[in-house]
Amino acid sequence: MENHVSYALHILEEPVQYLALAFMALMYIIKISQMLKKPIPPEKAELKGDRVAGAFDSLLNVLKPWSMESTRNNPYFYIEFLIFHIGVALTIGATFFIPLFPSLMTLTVSKIFMIFMGLAFLIGLRRIYRRLTVPEIRIISSPDDFFAITLMTVFFAVGFGAMSLWIKGSPDTGWMWIFFLMTTFFLLYVPFSKISHYVLYPFGRINFGRIFGGRGVLNKNVKAPSWNPK
Repeated sequence: MENHVSYALHILEEPVQYLALAFMALMYIIKISQMLKKPIPPEKAELKGDRVAGAFDSLLNVLKPWSMESTRNNPYFYIEFLIFHIGVALTIGATFFIPLFPSLMTLTVSKIFMIFMGLAFLIGLRRIYRRLTVPEIRIISSPDDFFAITLMTVFFAVGFGAMSLWIKGSPDTGWMWIFFLMTTFFLLYVPFSKISHYVLYPFGRINFGRIFGGRGVLNKNVKAPSWNPK
């Protein structure tokens, strides 16, 4: 598909996005470098398992829904989790493909993007509802949690609207302007919000796996520990 837009929208779609993306990358580099400087919590428990295997097992926990009680008892939660995060990836991906690789965004591909945006929007509404109505979720929800999930839900809706007009041959619309303005805001906001959990996830899971792998809670069948903390 062609992507003929005004010069002003072109500036927003590319140079502005590159600057915002560079800012986000810089913030992540600073955050990760600070985390790497932090000392590893000492482990005084007797070594009964493999810490390396435990860390690896913990890191891949997100791919094993049967290992978590919530998703083991309710597989729908895991399906919802997958669809929502695929929707996130495709919505963000659209902001790169539309200006840079419009020829790849065929009608079929664009409709697939829109399907996941629409489903992610509905899931976002459900998550907002659960945060407001489920006591044990509401009590641990911060203002940033509500702001982030609400903004993401609106982002899916705006992306859906922008894509629907784009595939009809109208790339330069108010919907597209809002879509890329929101993208710019996200790139600047995410490093300071809980949305950046995907960067913190490996650190938390590896540390969790090292501790409980060494204690033999994870990888119980490991008979020869591979590393002695003493």
